[in-house]
Amino acid sequence: MDSSPSNHGCAGWPFASGEMAQRVREYDWAATPLGPIRLWPMSLRMIVQTVLAHPVASIVLWGPQLIQIYNDACGELMGVKHPAGLGQPAREYWAEVWHVHAPIYERVRQGESVSLEDAHFPVTRSGKLVDA
Repeated sequence: MDSSPSNHGCAGWPFASGEMAQRVREYDWAATPLGPIRLWPMSLRMIVQTVLAHPVASIVLWGPQLIQIYNDACGELMGVKHPAGLGQPAREYWAEVWHVHAPIYERVRQGESVSLEDAHFPVTRSGKLVDA
């Protein structure tokens, strides 16, 4: 059994390359509601692997607290919120836009697919609230 503190029994996973894949490998997931990677459901591991390898900004929000796992492209969009957003609950980390996101997440939890075009999101970047 692998005793490495970084991957908690899943040596080398995720298999994607890049900054965020490395951060996922090194993150102390046992300290989050998701628990150690070795206990994650296969569905979570599969979607995380897919998102980390994807070239378009993508994020996984998992569980009741919507714990964030995102790819390199998403990290670039997050500005100063990156890399501290990894493993954090979305509601706490995106407080300035929670009023916009919460209704969308509720629709998704009800089984609806949601696609937004030309949506306006105020986001804090470099200490300033800007339109994204």
